[in-house]
Amino acid sequence: MHTGVKIHECDVCGKSFTRKSKLKRHMKIHAGVKNHECAVCGKAFTQKGNLKLHTETHAGVKGHECAVCGKSFTLKSNLQRHMEIHAGVKNHECDLCGKAFTQKRNLKFHINMHAGVKNHECDVCGKLFTQKGSLKLHMETHAGVKGHECAVCGKSVTLKSILQRHMEIHAGVKNHECNLCGKAFIQKGDLKLHMNIHAGVKNHECAVCGKSFTYKNNLKRHMVMHVGIKNHECDVCGKLFTQKGSLKLHMETHAGVKGHECAVCGKSVTFKSNLQRHMEIHAGVKNHECNLCGKAFIQQGDLKLHMNIHAGVKNHECAVCGKSFTHKNNLKRHMAMHVGIKNHECDVCGKAFTEKTTLTGHMRMHACMKNHECGI
Repeated sequence: MHTGVKIHECDVCGKSFTRKSKLKRHMKIHAGVKNHECAVCGKAFTQKGNLKLHTETHAGVKGHECAVCGKSFTLKSNLQRHMEIHAGVKNHECDLCGKAFTQKRNLKFHINMHAGVKNHECDVCGKLFTQKGSLKLHMETHAGVKGHECAVCGKSVTLKSILQRHMEIHAGVKNHECNLCGKAFIQKGDLKLHMNIHAGVKNHECAVCGKSFTYKNNLKRHMVMHVGIKNHECDVCGKLFTQKGSLKLHMETHAGVKGHECAVCGKSVTFKSNLQRHMEIHAGVKNHECNLCGKAFIQQGDLKLHMNIHAGVKNHECAVCGKSFTHKNNLKRHMAMHVGIKNHECDVCGKAFTEKTTLTGHMRMHACMKNHECGI
C-alpha cells in the first residue's frame, strides 16, 4: 500500500492511483456528481478537498506565496499558473492569429474576441465586453473613479491604459506615421483620425447647415458660429471672433504681416483667402452673375455691392451735404468735390475736374468743336 505503485487506473481518462478510494473519488469528476456544497455561496464540488480549498477563499487565506514577486494565492494551482508569467513561457497559442499566452484562460478569453462573444454586460449603459475584467474597469468610468495619476502634470484618468497613452504626449515621441503623407503622431488614435482626411470621411455633420467635418472638435467649433458666441476679443481694436484661429489671423492685420504674395503682380495680402479672391481678378472669369440684370462680376463681393443698387441701399453718406451713395468709392470721389481736389485734367486745354465723369463730358465738347458738329 505504501509502495507508490499506481495499480488503480481510470477507464475514462487513464489516470492511475495508488489507492482504490482515490480512484473512486476521481470517478465522481467524470460522473459530474457534486455532493459537497459551499455553505457561503452555494457552489458545489465533486470532492470534499476541493470544497475545503474553496472555503479558504471566503476566509481570505492565501497560503501560497510567489517567491519572485511575493504575490499570494489561495490555491496552489493558481500559484502554478502565476509562475508561468515569470517564466515567460507562452505555450497557449491562438489557432486563428498565432498570438500566444502564458495562461490557458487568457487564450480562452482571446478566442471569445474572434468569436465576437460578449457575455459581460454593463448594468448602467448596456455596453458588452468579452472579459469580466474589462467590464470591471468600465464600471469605474460610471463611478467616476480616476485612480491613475500622471506624475508629470497631475492629470487623473480611469484606466491604466489611458494613462500609458497620455504619457506618450509628455514623451513627445511620434512613432505613428502616416504612410500617405508622412505626417507623424504621438498616439495611434490620432493617426487613425488623420487617415479619415485622406479617405474623405466626414462623419460629424452640422444639424443646422449640413456641413460635415472629419473631426468632432471641428464640428464643435463650427457650432459656435451658429450660436453666435464670440469669446475671442482683439486687444487692439476690440473686434470679437467666434474662433481663436480667426482672432490669430486678424492680429496679423494689426502687425502688418502680409505673408501671401501674388505670383502675377506681386501684391501681398494678409490672408490666404484674400489672395485666392485676388487671383480671380487675374483669371478674369466672371462667375458671379446678377439674377436681376445679368451683369457678371469676377468676385462675389462685387456682386453683393451691385445688388445694393437694385435694392436702393445707400449706406455711405456724405458728412458735408448729406448725399448718400451705394458704394464707398463713389462717396470718396464725391468728397473730392467738397475738398476741391481736381485730379482729372483735360489733355487739350488743361482744365481740371474733381470727377472723371465730368472730364469725360468735357472731352466730348472738344470733339464737337473739332468736327464742327455737336450731338450734345
